[in-house]
Amino acid sequence: MDRVICVSDTFDSNLKMMQSLNIDPLDVLSPNDPDVVTKIIAKIDQERDDLLDYREKLKKWNVFKKTIGQIDIHELDYYNEEFLMFFNTSTNDFEPPKHKWNGRKPVVGVFCDDIQSSALIGLKSFRNLCIKHRHIASFKTGEAPIGCSLFICVQNYTAQGNEGISKAIRGNCNCVALWRSGNVKELDMITTELSGVIPKQTIMDAYNHVMDRDPNDRHAFLFIDLAKKPNHPSPFRMNYNEWIVLDP
Repeated sequence: MDRVICVSDTFDSNLKMMQSLNIDPLDVLSPNDPDVVTKIIAKIDQERDDLLDYREKLKKWNVFKKTIGQIDIHELDYYNEEFLMFFNTSTNDFEPPKHKWNGRKPVVGVFCDDIQSSALIGLKSFRNLCIKHRHIASFKTGEAPIGCSLFICVQNYTAQGNEGISKAIRGNCNCVALWRSGNVKELDMITTELSGVIPKQTIMDAYNHVMDRDPNDRHAFLFIDLAKKPNHPSPFRMNYNEWIVLDP
């Protein structure tokens, strides 16, 4: 991820864990802000606008750099406004335009942490964002949008009101990280909803494999990849970094 936008009211209390994500303080938003989704989209749209602006300036630079060496840099009256755009008064020289990501589209993540019971999880606009996140910051030329990846952390898979994840979100997830649960009905619902991709019993076998490894380890979790790559030996991992390959 080049940029992570964090939606959480507990960011400061989790600061040590968050530090490795290098999140800009201005990219920390409250899930109870009624305009939070609008702000998220605006930040990603700005990445597109900055990239388009860089591309236009680069075109002009490629034209102007052919003549820079032929002109006395002290004769600034000679230059039009487009020339002066590239003149750095600190170095007394012309410099090419700069872009934060060196001319490429940034990889943007939106990390929603501790949003259960918040206003965000019940917002229609948030559900819509979860559906169209790949299309955010689109280009009029038809090239692939910048988009964003969503990471949603909650304590309950589903419940009444704003206590769990809506069906619109559950039906669009590509990956699920499942920690230990004491709710058999909830486990049954999760495995049932995911069984369109992976057989229900296969998921439960992988889940039990992880949870039986160390019954006292409350941090262990099963990672389920619903869109695994062809070179992956399994759709299951333990704690992200250990493949789980079940016997056929």
